[in-house]
Amino acid sequence: MDEILDTAKYIGITVAEIFLAIYFCRQYIDKITKKIPIGKSVVEQNDTNLDIYKHMNYYKELLKADRILLFEFHNGQHYSNYRSALKMSASYEVYRAGLDSVMGQCTNIPIAIMPKLIRDITTQEYAYCPDIEMIKGDMGNSYNFKKSIGTQAYFDLPLHDKDGIIIGFVAVEWANAIPDHVHLEENYKEELFHMAWKLEEMVAELTDMDNKMKKKKK
Repeated sequence: MDEILDTAKYIGITVAEIFLAIYFCRQYIDKITKKIPIGKSVVEQNDTNLDIYKHMNYYKELLKADRILLFEFHNGQHYSNYRSALKMSASYEVYRAGLDSVMGQCTNIPIAIMPKLIRDITTQEYAYCPDIEMIKGDMGNSYNFKKSIGTQAYFDLPLHDKDGIIIGFVAVEWANAIPDHVHLEENYKEELFHMAWKLEEMVAELTDMDNKMKKKKK
């Protein structure tokens, strides 16, 4: 009988310890997260994501483009000397029916391998190429990358944050010659800049939402 009582007592203590551990873990998690309304944040961010895709699709159709990619600069990791390894990744993509997604090929690309393309985007506020073969000899890495994702012509524009810092760029791309009605050096150039400005606003909204969540966690 004593052994049974001792066993029951041991089991009871063990179960109580488990419940206490669960309770304190839950208290700790609640304290860290402060019960942030994740569901609300997901809905808000998803609404903005949908707006971004809607906006990109609109211009894809307007410009008869085959693909539009939104690239963002980031620090993927560090080199051995702890210098930031600046990279770029496509965070949004829309493309013409019949094509395949290329986002998998547009992730963690070191910006150092395409310095002339990045220079054009960041200094003259756009990079325009009506025929990819034009840059084959002078911009080999950019040529190889663009060709690898089926690009024959492109128009890339920078994206800025609220302080005017360039945080990425939007790439409008064609798999063949640019349609005759799209005069990129004239009226459609203004349309492209309007597209970039609107995308900047939407990305800024997402950044603000993310910052608010981080503040609530502290």
